[in-house]
Formats: sequence, structure tokens, C-alpha cells
Amino acid sequence: MWRFLFVSNCVVLLSLAASSDIVDYVSNSCDKHQYIFHLTDILSTRQKCPQSIAKMPNTIYLLYDVNPPEGFNLRRDVYIRLAVFVRQLASRKPFQNVRLVLPPWRRLTHWKSSHLQQHSLPWEHFFDIESMRRYAPVLDFPEFLTEIAQFGLQEPPYVQVQQVFQLMNFEYMFEQDVFHEKFEFESDCRKEQHLQGYLLQQPMLLDNDFVCVRYQGSVNLLERLLRQQLKNSVGQAANDVKVYAILNAEIVLHDQWGDKEFWRARRSMRFAEPLQQIAEKYRARVLNSHKVDELVQRPPMWESERVYREAVGGDYLAVHFRRGDFVHWRQRSTPTLKSAATQIREQLHLLNLTTVYIATDTTAMELTNLKAYLQRVRVRRFTPESLTQKALIKDGGHAIVDQIICAHARHFIGTFESTFSYRIYEEREILGFPKHTTFNTLCKYATLEDCEKNSVWPIVY
Repeated sequence: MWRFLFVSNCVVLLSLAASSDIVDYVSNSCDKHQYIFHLTDILSTRQKCPQSIAKMPNTIYLLYDVNPPEGFNLRRDVYIRLAVFVRQLASRKPFQNVRLVLPPWRRLTHWKSSHLQQHSLPWEHFFDIESMRRYAPVLDFPEFLTEIAQFGLQEPPYVQVQQVFQLMNFEYMFEQDVFHEKFEFESDCRKEQHLQGYLLQQPMLLDNDFVCVRYQGSVNLLERLLRQQLKNSVGQAANDVKVYAILNAEIVLHDQWGDKEFWRARRSMRFAEPLQQIAEKYRARVLNSHKVDELVQRPPMWESERVYREAVGGDYLAVHFRRGDFVHWRQRSTPTLKSAATQIREQLHLLNLTTVYIATDTTAMELTNLKAYLQRVRVRRFTPESLTQKALIKDGGHAIVDQIICAHARHFIGTFESTFSYRIYEEREILGFPKHTTFNTLCKYATLEDCEKNSVWPIVY
């Protein structure tokens, strides 16, 4: 009851402010009991709501999560889908104050360092949030908790989630061989079957209503789903703060993949500065590669990037050699150690280089065997310089440093259908490398016969 009165009175004050200058919102705090019992005094003495929330009537927070087994690099792609969607959604009523909340990172399948604390990591650990925010209205999860606490909706640190949408695939995607965009609410839906997701494991989130939705189509179909939910909301004022959560968000498809908006969102995803510095120092110390000689495009702000194809890169070949589960599940396209070594040797000869940087998830034994096939070749691989640095950057940061180093190479060869390689392709496109130095794929056979290659998707400005 207290919360309802408090929020209602704050909304009254916001409405009054819109039509007059009675209230000047400059206070840094909002006392619940003062607003409940002294509303008349507030109006007469010009008491104020927090300035940070005074300009945000009808704020909608959109939380999301991804299927737990999915990896780091696919999750980055899911973010782009939602960032493009939210940026466009914010231009339409009543979503002008929509916020996309970035889910905390959990320990992922490929993060093998069990001795490191790798739960509930904020996105700022890996990315430049301010850069991302210049493209779309996003909040890191800790920022979200801080901002929503100012509304006084729930005793901190708890947050009430009005609606949780558990997305599910349709059993049959095609009707008479035609793909139709659609969603349907699933009547047989039990919450306990869907608790493996990390978002709902956050103890501060209190979910109010859990529904399953069969969904197929682009991300813009979410707007219809949200509008339907707003229309059906009972007992909520139009200006109330609303919190929705989308689970299994990887089910939604790109609406504008590979176009200008996709690339604007992707360019805004600059890596955290500490990780960039680690990669830059490593390139200078180990690979004798310096930014001034690499001729890459990297202005202070991504908005200043332009069409550019003159990047040269450092004097080394970079290869992403995915092993791990690919050895068993992708035998048709994954090369043997000897085949990969032969292809590396031939490319080094063509480039007149003697150094190869290898990003790989292979075992120490396999790496030793690979080096045995590459005698008289300088094989380099990043390892944290200390236990302190390893604990600081964590496994996700290690992977990003790998990607940055690969992105600055003279020539790059990736792994077929690996999202890790895809992200390096994108980074090199942004830096301004010629396409033929980027979109290359390791073949199954050293003879290059029947070679399956990744697609080419050049940057668009």
C-alpha cells in the first residue's frame, strides 16, 4: 500500500510539472513517508522528486537472457539484435523511455578457469558502456538496480518484474513451406521447467507473472508483444514504471542484419579500455607491432569512422584454430593439426612472414604437436603475464585480447562457422582492412579441396 501511494503521488507531481512550473525537480532523494503524508505541504513548499527520475514517466525496462549453453560471441550478436530494436522502439509512443538492461554474465561453458570468480560480471568488464549507450539506451545491470531503486517501487535491493516472457520455438516453423512471423501464448507452461536461465537466478528479481510464448520472426515482432501486454495491463497507471524480461532472446531473429544499423550497433561495441591496453602492449612487446605502423582506423569515437580500406596490420599472420567440441561435432570441416600447420606454412610463405599468432582452445598437448609441424616458424599465443592479470581480465577478457590481436594482424584465417571468427571478421572490417585479408577460412584438407568457407559480409556505412 505504501509503495502504491508513493508511486502514485510521484506520478501526480510529474503530471503537474508537465503543465506548470509548480515543482522544480532538483532534489537528490525522495522520502516515501513525506510524500504519503505531506502531499499538500509538498505542493506548497515546492518539495521535489529526484531529478534523475523526474524526466522518466512511463519508463519501461526490458531485461533479457540467452539460453545458458550459448557462448560469449553469440550473446554479443543477440545484443545487437535487441539494441537495434530498442533504438528504433524509443522513437515511438509510448516507448520513449525504454531501457535495454544488459544481463549479468554467468560462468560460460568455454570459461574453464574454475578458480576464478566469473559469476554476475557486468558488461563494463568487457565493453565500453558509454560507447554502446551513444547508440541505444542501455543500462548495465548494476546501473539498472541503482536507477530503479530511486522510484521506490520495492524495498532495495529487490525489483518487481511485472511480466516474464519465456520464448519458445514453434514445433513446425513452416506452413505449406512458407515461414510466417507470429507468436502465440502457450497454455501448458510451468515456470519450474524454465529456471535454468541465469537471469531469474538473480535473488533481487521478483517475477510477478510468467508466461510462455511460441515465437518465430524478427526482433520487431517483440513490439507487438509488448504493446499487447501494455494494453492488457490491469491496475497500472499509464505512467507507472514497468519491468519486462525476455528469456531465450536468441530465438528472435535480426530484422536488419548486415545493414547500416547493424554495423552502427556493432561499431558502438568497443572493448573496455584496460583490455585494449593489454592487447596493445602485447603486440608491441611480443609481435613488434605498433598502432602507428598498422594504419588501422580507430578514432576516439566510433561515430567518426568512415569508409576505409588502407589498414596494413602488424607483421604477423593470425589464425583462429577452433578445436574443443568442433573436433567431434564438426569433423566434416575441422582440419587436423597437420593440415592446419600446412595451410599456415603456405600462407606465411605467400606473405613473406615468419610469425603466426594462434588463438585456440586446443589442449597443451595438441599445441605442442602443432608447433612440431611448424618448425622454424615463430608461434605466438597470448597468456596473462601474472595471476593478478588473469584474475582481473578473466576468461572472457582473455578471449577479447585474443580477438584484438587477431584483428590487427596483416592477414587472418578463421574457423568455419565459428562465432569467435565472425567477431574478428567484423572487427577487422571496422579497422579498415582489405576484405581479402580478412574473410579467410581454414580448410579441412591441406589441398584446399571441397573447402567450406565462411560468408563475406562487408561493412556498410
